[in-house]
Amino acid sequence: MVNKSLDNIIDPEINNRTGTYNAIINYITAVPLKTIIEIGASSGGGTTEAVIMGVTRKNTPDITFNTIEVSKARFNNLKERYKMYKWVIPWNVSSLNIEDFPTDEEVKSFINERNNPYKPSTLVDVLKWKRDDIEYVRDNDIPQDGINLIKTFMSADHFDLAIIDGSEFLGNKEYEHLLNCDAYILDDIYTYKNYYSYNSLLNNPNYKLLYREDRRGGSALFCKNEIFYTYFSNNGN
Repeated sequence: MVNKSLDNIIDPEINNRTGTYNAIINYITAVPLKTIIEIGASSGGGTTEAVIMGVTRKNTPDITFNTIEVSKARFNNLKERYKMYKWVIPWNVSSLNIEDFPTDEEVKSFINERNNPYKPSTLVDVLKWKRDDIEYVRDNDIPQDGINLIKTFMSADHFDLAIIDGSEFLGNKEYEHLLNCDAYILDDIYTYKNYYSYNSLLNNPNYKLLYREDRRGGSALFCKNEIFYTYFSNNGN
């Protein structure tokens, strides 16, 4: 039976009323960019919309924006919404392989150590979300290993900007497949999705935390030191 939950159309949590949305626009307008990858575009609101606004405001047509959405219904909305932008390339793929999902024990250990950041949801609820994600990819024959597909398509090993906001259970692994990007936008830094990737960047001497928002599950923007000192250090950040 095909799981329908991922085909529900949802409102973006990062939107024009959140600081992260504006931080994305400000970053893109300030820094020269050519390649952007986004995981978890949904229907094209939120972070996707912020990227589009930043790029169009900057009027830099030589950017390539690869954006991933696994849900077929949301992907169709995304593709239709931005069909006029030839530099926006939507992908209906899974960012990684099913085998890259964490085990139930890894998720359970994280919830116990973090005093359950998903309250009032329970471990049973969270593990069901994981099963639903896996079943959706399998039952809908969604192509897997999307990050590497895009890398091959772009003939690129890294990107100027990576946005990681897809499955709750793959963010940390996605980060491992997107090392050495010039900048990262991570959503849900206090839940399993990006907890480890956030802390990895926080402790990486080559990157600066440019912006953090603590509402919801938290979000953060990091950039390499040379970018920070070139474009932001004199702006009071």
